[in-house]
Amino acid sequence: MAAALTLCAVAMMSLTAGCSKDSGRCGPTPVEDVFRSDLYGTYSGPHGARLTLRDNGDNTVGFTATDWPDSSDPEILDKKSPAFDGDGSWRIEGDPGNGDRIGLQFEEDESEREGLPVDQLQVGKRDGHIVLFDRLGDPDVCRVFELSRSP
Repeated sequence: MAAALTLCAVAMMSLTAGCSKDSGRCGPTPVEDVFRSDLYGTYSGPHGARLTLRDNGDNTVGFTATDWPDSSDPEILDKKSPAFDGDGSWRIEGDPGNGDRIGLQFEEDESEREGLPVDQLQVGKRDGHIVLFDRLGDPDVCRVFELSRSP
């Protein structure tokens, strides 16, 4: 009887342990209360995607994206998809209890793109280092677009 209860408890835990935002089980552990200066630098991701966050020197912040995916569809993780290069500005957006996010505002006209590009990234940590990431597609399936800071 005890073995059956233990098996049932393990089965229930596996059903609820999926891709919970607050548990950090899907992707890196979210980070809260970051400062802009913590984030400056160049980040690299799947299929050559690169994002450089910089201080413009006039109390504004900017970014440059290279080989940035045209879409936020999960298929961008599996294969090289249409991409573009662009510039814009970014900001930190905080959701209490959910960590901080980076919002990207592209300068270019978006009407020619196939889909909506990734324009929000959560700030997280992996192995003690800051990473930027976004969960793509079905929240029950852990699919993460992750960018690691270049040394």
